[in-house]
Amino acid sequence: MFRQLLNWIIKLFRKEELYNYQYVDDVPDQLRSGTVYLVGNAGYYWQTVMLCPCGCSKVLYMNLMDDYNPYWKYKIVGKTISLSPSIDRTVGCRSHFFLTYGKIVWC
Repeated sequence: MFRQLLNWIIKLFRKEELYNYQYVDDVPDQLRSGTVYLVGNAGYYWQTVMLCPCGCSKVLYMNLMDDYNPYWKYKIVGKTISLSPSIDRTVGCRSHFFLTYGKIVWC
């Protein structure tokens, strides 16, 4: 209940940011808010990296290799990116959200 209220308050006061994506060979030293980095090369990407959208500044790493669990799938549509399944931090800020067509959808 508290988490839902907190997420609602965050959404209320925060302008909705459309996330973009960037292909990179390695994780950048400085990550930008609102950017999902697809890490890999030669058209094969094994990881996505982004800053937590709640504002806690933690770096989130999502595995894209289906040989290891958990893993996520990404989809590029136009200039937007989607990740599935949801991203659920079980420590720290405990954010839980979907990234769908470049938008954060809080759970």
